[in-house]
Amino acid sequence: MQTLEQTIKHAHDWTLNRVRFLEENDRHNDAVCMVQEFSEWLDPNAEDHDVFSMEYIGNGSDYE
Repeated sequence: MQTLEQTIKHAHDWTLNRVRFLEENDRHNDAVCMVQEFSEWLDPNAEDHDVFSMEYIGNGSDYE
């Protein structure tokens, strides 16, 4: 299972790659929408983010 930090990094990298892909394929409006949706994650000046995570519920968990 991935750590929360790995999951957040994956989502951040996916977003940047998706925006780049949309721009390269002349889908500028879609790229702008992605940037707006993820703006607080993409802000290089942001020091901290509030992240909420649910505990795993399933086989092998405390809630089995």
